[in-house]
Amino acid sequence: GDHRDLHLSLRRQRQMCIRDRFKKQDYLYATVLYNNKTLFSGRDFGVDQQSAFPSISYIDGSNFFANLSSGYYSGVSPNWDFITISGGYSNYINKKKTLMATAVYSYSSYTQDVADLNNQRVTVGLSYRRKWFRNSLTVGYLFSGASSSFVSNNTYVSIDILDTKSFDISVQPRLGLFWGNQTVTEEFVRVRPLRLEYIDTDYFQLLNTEFSIPIEFDFGNWDVEIDYTFASPNALPGEEGVENSGFITVSVGYLIGL
Repeated sequence: GDHRDLHLSLRRQRQMCIRDRFKKQDYLYATVLYNNKTLFSGRDFGVDQQSAFPSISYIDGSNFFANLSSGYYSGVSPNWDFITISGGYSNYINKKKTLMATAVYSYSSYTQDVADLNNQRVTVGLSYRRKWFRNSLTVGYLFSGASSSFVSNNTYVSIDILDTKSFDISVQPRLGLFWGNQTVTEEFVRVRPLRLEYIDTDYFQLLNTEFSIPIEFDFGNWDVEIDYTFASPNALPGEEGVENSGFITVSVGYLIGL
């Protein structure tokens, strides 16, 4: 798993929140998200690069949705790394409309052919929202390569700064936790016969903790979000040089009613 898992989960939460304003109406939602620093499970792996993720989503009044997105990384070649097509369904599962369940299937096409790279995933999520509090739990399974799984949990507190008919400003501090599979290659010495051997061990553990403070501006069909995120990765067995870091995210979205 990497930072895309959190971004995709957060983007879907954003789409569902917007959908609630336009009940039983179909719409398109286009977004562009920019990061001034790119982290994978809280790690930059020594590469200082920026990234951008444009996407467009269609959500109908029956709660089905489809999404087309892509990823740009300044530090890789070619810069456009992947295109992802996803589809799913999301709806409330209780009368009070405080619990929402989501299921998504995604297929990604990568510009580079990397061995054992998963290009398919299935995710299911459960979100609880009540007044100013929201919590979202997502479980994902990646396959068609060296299969792996991940779990992410995001807890939000919503604070309205300004709320008018034409313009809204809000702050939603978020605490994000990300668990996932990682393979660690360990070296040991075999005595008889004397030689070095390597063993790959799969670990499933907490990989990254994020705390972010996003400021969101909503006006008309537009929304803009500026977010500072502090990431604190959890070191794997034998992993050294893992450091905390922070980055800024800016996203712009536009809603088109159909």
